[in-house]
Amino acid sequence: MTNILLPLIIVILVILLLVMSIRIVPQANAYVVERFGRFHRTMQPGIHVIIPFVDRVARIVNLME
Repeated sequence: MTNILLPLIIVILVILLLVMSIRIVPQANAYVVERFGRFHRTMQPGIHVIIPFVDRVARIVNLME
């Protein structure tokens, strides 16, 4: 039982980290990314990769007029 449990937990953690690191920004939006609480970059529409637990989306800006 323990032979299966540890690899299963590791696989679940890796999948969780991958899901947390991929962000999809929809059209007409921009995401402001902070790294350790300071401005790092602005993500334009598309698929982006961030570093989990280091980067966070601080604000979602609507670009529609």
